[in-house]
Amino acid sequence: MLYWWIEGMNPLFVVFVLCPLIALILGVCWYSIKWCNRVIALGVSLLLPLLYITSDWGTFTSNLDAWLMYGVGYSLVTWATYRLLCTLKGYKS
Repeated sequence: MLYWWIEGMNPLFVVFVLCPLIALILGVCWYSIKWCNRVIALGVSLLLPLLYITSDWGTFTSNLDAWLMYGVGYSLVTWATYRLLCTLKGYKS
């Protein structure tokens, strides 16, 4: 879907720069914003690979394994960011 908006974007930029940055931002939101709880932050980061995998139905079905692999990776980035902030600043109640 991102390729529909930005035509000449390098796929590696999306995979290794843009989506991990979004996952980091989700981890910070999980820590600092009250309405952004665990389900929202980890769920959205699990769905991040769909931004660059789903251009049509055939592409989506053939890349389900990549979606799961990268989705879990981005969720781990989000979780690690949250845990790092909890370690550095303490848990928020």
